[in-house]
Amino acid sequence: MKRRQFLATALASAARPLRAQATSKVVAVGDVHGDLDRFVDVLTMAGIVGDRQEWTGGSAQLVTLGDLVDRGARSREVIELLIRLDKEAKKARGRVWCLVGNHEAMRMQGDLRYIAAAEYEAYTTKKSEQEREKSYQLHLKIVATGDDRTRPDLSPGYRQKWEKEHPLGQAELQKAWAPDGPLGRWAVQQRAVLKLDESLFVHGGISPKYAEWSESRFNDRIREELQEGLSLKAQDGVSRDAEGPLWWRGLAQDTEEMLAPHVDQLLAKHKVRRIIIGHTPTQGRGVVSRLGGKLILADVGLSEYYGARRACVVIENGQAFALDRGQRIQLT
Repeated sequence: MKRRQFLATALASAARPLRAQATSKVVAVGDVHGDLDRFVDVLTMAGIVGDRQEWTGGSAQLVTLGDLVDRGARSREVIELLIRLDKEAKKARGRVWCLVGNHEAMRMQGDLRYIAAAEYEAYTTKKSEQEREKSYQLHLKIVATGDDRTRPDLSPGYRQKWEKEHPLGQAELQKAWAPDGPLGRWAVQQRAVLKLDESLFVHGGISPKYAEWSESRFNDRIREELQEGLSLKAQDGVSRDAEGPLWWRGLAQDTEEMLAPHVDQLLAKHKVRRIIIGHTPTQGRGVVSRLGGKLILADVGLSEYYGARRACVVIENGQAFALDRGQRIQLT
């Protein structure tokens, strides 16, 4: 469906009775990955924003499930939109919750592998050349030692290669995502795990290794690690652990037979009916319900990088359903 056609359908959907029941509505959106346009499409479809991208959700609560950044080029704009929407939502007795995903943690810990080249342009300033030169000079202090015959920085094309690996805007991006930078401070304030009424939200999943951890323990630990930034030791990081809440894919990939007792344990511990996760794309299947609705997979591949599937999870009056390209699908 072309974007213009989709927006017409979404606006019509947002005008239906679904929107009138906003006082009891929660909208959960999976991994955005820097795709502002598709994200706005979904928010419009769900009645959360209007045609000027203003908050129209009333007392609804919006939950983004992490990985707002990387892959796409407009991560910064996505976050700026959410910060503004949260202010507007609070005035209407609504709320915006942004969970931390593994990609937000990676940025703060210096892993820039998945940043779209075009995104660095959003961080460039008139001083970007100067900032990159400072970084290069600091780099030389590390590598420009020893015998001139073995110094790597004296090899042909060394500087050109280094500059290609360190584009203009990279230094500014890293400063912005440092624990004391504007986006780093924002990220530190977000949660890794969130409980709203009878639903538990987490980016990757809660593995058996962390089955006894409480919501507050997860949030406190991840917050502490994000504040450490580049200084975090890999072996100490829950935020880097493959079985940690930002990375574990078992809830999406293990068989239901294997998962059933573990999921029941988690539901009982957290006193919820369902767990809603992102992180693992559903490969064109839209929102996926597992174990009779106890598990809901919401990473539908929203970004253009993953196929631009416009869908989200909506919870109203205790019932969960998928809103997929304007169609309402009950999740059981």
